[in-house]
Amino acid sequence: MYQALYRQYRPKTFDEVLGQEHVTTTLKNQVKSGNIGHAYIFAGTKGTGKTSTAKIFSRAVNCLNPKDGNPCNECEICKGIMDESIMDVIEMDAASNRKIEDIREIRDKVIYPPSKAKYKIYIIDEVHMLTNQAFNALLKTLEEPPKHLIFILATTELQKLPPTIVSRCQRFDFKRLSSKDIIANMKNILNSLNVRYDEKILKLIARNSDGAMRDALSLLDQLVSYNSENLTYEEALEILGIANTDLIFSLVDSIKNRKVEEALLSINNIIQEGKDIVQFIKDLIQHYRNLLIAKTSNSAIDIMDMDEYMVNQYKNQSQDMDLDYILKSLEVLNDSEKRMAWTTQPRIILEMAIVRLINLEERISLEERVKRLEEIIEKGQISMPTIPKEEERKVKKDVKIDIVHNKAEGREQVEKKEEKLEEIKEEKEVAVEIIDDGRELSFEEINKSWPNILNIVREKDVKTNALLREARPSYFANNKLTIAFGDKFGFHKAAMERPHNKELLESILSSYFNKNIKVDFTMEYDKVENNQENKENIIKDVIDFFGEDIVKIEK
Repeated sequence: MYQALYRQYRPKTFDEVLGQEHVTTTLKNQVKSGNIGHAYIFAGTKGTGKTSTAKIFSRAVNCLNPKDGNPCNECEICKGIMDESIMDVIEMDAASNRKIEDIREIRDKVIYPPSKAKYKIYIIDEVHMLTNQAFNALLKTLEEPPKHLIFILATTELQKLPPTIVSRCQRFDFKRLSSKDIIANMKNILNSLNVRYDEKILKLIARNSDGAMRDALSLLDQLVSYNSENLTYEEALEILGIANTDLIFSLVDSIKNRKVEEALLSINNIIQEGKDIVQFIKDLIQHYRNLLIAKTSNSAIDIMDMDEYMVNQYKNQSQDMDLDYILKSLEVLNDSEKRMAWTTQPRIILEMAIVRLINLEERISLEERVKRLEEIIEKGQISMPTIPKEEERKVKKDVKIDIVHNKAEGREQVEKKEEKLEEIKEEKEVAVEIIDDGRELSFEEINKSWPNILNIVREKDVKTNALLREARPSYFANNKLTIAFGDKFGFHKAAMERPHNKELLESILSSYFNKNIKVDFTMEYDKVENNQENKENIIKDVIDFFGEDIVKIEK
């Protein structure tokens, strides 16, 4: 019966386990010294050798002739454990045996000594899948196990284990395998199978296995099944559904140069060739990640785990890309990958992502321009005019709408709007000053004309008009109008004191009465205090006009 490569070439000694020397050295020393623990946790990502190491350890502690801490794999015990004729090593999957009844069954059996071996060993894979009740049932056995019992708990999600379980075990963390180790192991396997191969295939598989040897050997198994004599790079790309690196470089060039039609045609060709769309967007994410590393790191060769030629290709492509653009591109692609998990039309999601990437740099440029314009306005480098105010606000609003909807009009339209703002600025600088007509203006005239003033304000700014509806003129002297708000409208008063609202009202009053009028705002409950001040101001005005020797003040 055919066995998959990852099972056929599973390591049989600690020395054959790749990339986990920090774990295997410790376990070998424990076997040699006889200092064996009663419970172990093997934690790490999938395909890093947790179960293989557990099986090797189960043979090593029971081996009749151990060799430097490794099992001999030749004695009766080792052979019996390997062919599963000895039942003292029990392997179970917690995903399908996760209930409290399953753990109680184990707890009832562990009291019995092993039949042939020195230790009875339970290897529980994916132990994080146990229920809380099952963990509680296991806890007592882990705390005070029989001398002949060893537990090995393997998990890919250590954080899901209760602290009470972790604290009772020796913990070993398995690292992701390096591409170098994965490639070396695949070379040994292909050489033993007498299969010729292109070394680029092994690098391609290593990049797509995410540090998991089992995943790498599963991909290699597919290729060997297709052609067991000579593996070519083109066949590997076709069979595994992985996009050619050159093709991705070409696509990213099209995106960078904003060639929409060329980029979408590339996507169409990729899909027609049967490439997996989800895998392709993962390849794109990996590509932009490499661009990020090449752009920012002086140790790109070590981080990217590639040869110098490939790293230089990424550096060359990233030269004229802004770092912010690369980061935002990764955000777009990651978001699209998540959305693919919930759609029946992944092609549309991919094409949307490509179009967004093409427009991304333009969008960043537009955002920077609008931000700069807003900063200029906020700093007061453009004064706030009376008449052009609405026009300026509309221009700003139009620019923001362009950003939100990402219209194709792009730079040209923004430049036009900037020119328009410049024109507005010039208009403000040459604004005609109000000339006082010299006639006396009374409070009664202002009060009578107040409804007309409100109508003009409404035409200019509806919000300012709404605020003034809750107020009325209170006093006028020395070309300064005091406007009072009701007791419950303190918010309206505060809003009207803002420069834009106040300057708008002053401009309208000045234009309406042909005088340079300033305004002040108060509350109704302040009128008592203000009346005294107003009275003093009136007396002062009378004295100034008729002379102190003529006016007589009677209290």
